[in-house]
Amino acid sequence: MKSAVAAFLLLAAASRALAGDLDAELERLALKNGVPGAGAFAMRADSGEALGARRADETFPLASVTKLFTACAALEALGPDADLATRLWVLRGKEGEAALVAVGGGDPAISGRDFQGNPNAVFERWADALRDAGIRKITRIDLDETRFGSDHIGESWPADQLHEWYSAPAGALALNDDCVDVAVTPGKAGEPVVVKVSPDTAYVKIDNRCTTTADKSQHVVQVWRKQGTNTISISGKFLTGAGAMTESVTIDDPARFFGTVLRETLARKGLDAKDAPLNVLKAPFEPSFGDGQPLVHAIALRDAFRTMLQRSQNFYAEQAIRAIGPRGGTVKDCIAAARKPLAALGLAEADVAWLDGSGLSRGNRASPATVAKLLAAAARRPWAADLWNAMAVPGAEGTLSKRLAGLETTMRGKTGTIAGVSNLAGYVDTKAGRVAFAVLCSQLKEGSPPAMRFQDDVARLLSDRK
Repeated sequence: MKSAVAAFLLLAAASRALAGDLDAELERLALKNGVPGAGAFAMRADSGEALGARRADETFPLASVTKLFTACAALEALGPDADLATRLWVLRGKEGEAALVAVGGGDPAISGRDFQGNPNAVFERWADALRDAGIRKITRIDLDETRFGSDHIGESWPADQLHEWYSAPAGALALNDDCVDVAVTPGKAGEPVVVKVSPDTAYVKIDNRCTTTADKSQHVVQVWRKQGTNTISISGKFLTGAGAMTESVTIDDPARFFGTVLRETLARKGLDAKDAPLNVLKAPFEPSFGDGQPLVHAIALRDAFRTMLQRSQNFYAEQAIRAIGPRGGTVKDCIAAARKPLAALGLAEADVAWLDGSGLSRGNRASPATVAKLLAAAARRPWAADLWNAMAVPGAEGTLSKRLAGLETTMRGKTGTIAGVSNLAGYVDTKAGRVAFAVLCSQLKEGSPPAMRFQDDVARLLSDRK
């Protein structure tokens, strides 16, 4: 018995010594990289044993590391097989006629991302299915967006950035990340630039005040949308001979955008639909007996989260956080609902300040210790492999594709960046087992590079430990 106790004490002392060594290394690396205010924490994912800490209990802005909280809450509450789906009900009338009801369930993947850049691909398939079913005329299109609430954007999002793709409004009915892709190419010197929009829709109006110039010093182009409108303005000078520029610009009112492009697509595919009125429902649609089966497009959470975490797609995260909440709930309602599955993972409400699903709000805050503890708890859940597979792969996929080469098989991570903030959290597999870690850096006066070097040094340090 005495020998067993002695062995345990020796192991405990060795563990404390290793942690002390790592504390010192974290301190050295932070100072070496010029980020003295950075925080870091690492722990064994299986046992929860702390391995090293630096300012680990101080809170920092999370930026897109917030998406880990959203993902874990959704995986715990809904499961990786749960899907986000949009359904198109076909209500037959007279011979060859039908009314349509589009019921939104938050599917973020009706876009060109998985269809060779064609954002209308799903609508075209639906049009073909309608024609095959003998439908020739659409009498009306009802839009049910009641699954999500009416607050399409997050709390405290920068007002001057709401036209940017990363500020796209959430919606139960969503198309092309609730953006239009605006392609600008030069004309002849002195002439207006050529502007094309995808999806090609009359829903947006183009105000083109940009001209072509032969003077390289004048080559400056601005593309923006005034909040509350769907007028996209292009101004400035575009250099003749320069390559095309494409900007993704958000739209206003996701459901009407969805409905308008659906109607336009049906008409282009030969259905009599151009005069079909659009009607946004105020109450949920309830199918009746005999309505048949709807046309469906859906994506499973495990697949949606690859886009959300690897590419850090804010829109997917905003759709996911709303899917956790009650029907018609506000973002605050949805976050309150998401805190319950996180409590099952050991996180108290006080552990994280949480304002949106994506991390665009600067008010999302937590400590490095909290982030690492979340990941360690997640590593012990049945859906742990789904989270691992959805995260960025060093040197290969997502926001880490140009960082940390050599750790492709042993590390997964989630970056987070907003002005003055750069973060990295994730897992590193070592000979002793999987390690959960978080490195959070804020108040960066020299931009992200020093913080990114510190993060990479920490990841490699953990990877090299026995």
